[in-house]
Amino acid sequence: MDLSSVEPSQPIFTEEEIRLIRLWSLSDVSAGRQVFAQVAYFATPAVFGLYGLATGSQTVLGVAFIAVLLLLAWGFVSTWRAQKASLLMQSIFRKLSAGLPAGDGKP
Repeated sequence: MDLSSVEPSQPIFTEEEIRLIRLWSLSDVSAGRQVFAQVAYFATPAVFGLYGLATGSQTVLGVAFIAVLLLLAWGFVSTWRAQKASLLMQSIFRKLSAGLPAGDGKP
């Protein structure tokens, strides 16, 4: 089938989907950025924990442990909040895939 003669159909996106497309197109999702962000989040509690171990301070160790728990909780909350964006992206990709030519049935 000659795809050059096929008129491409334009999917119709909602305003919310358009905002998400623009937001994701401008974001930096590189692996280096992700690793740096994770190291930055956990470096402070790790330093506190190491200091607590070195000095034998149960209080400092407790603060480090609570900080790690709070960061983990924030990760769960962030994942939960990102669910809406995931559903929007799924909607966007469904619209885009509906305009693609039929393939061999494999994703």
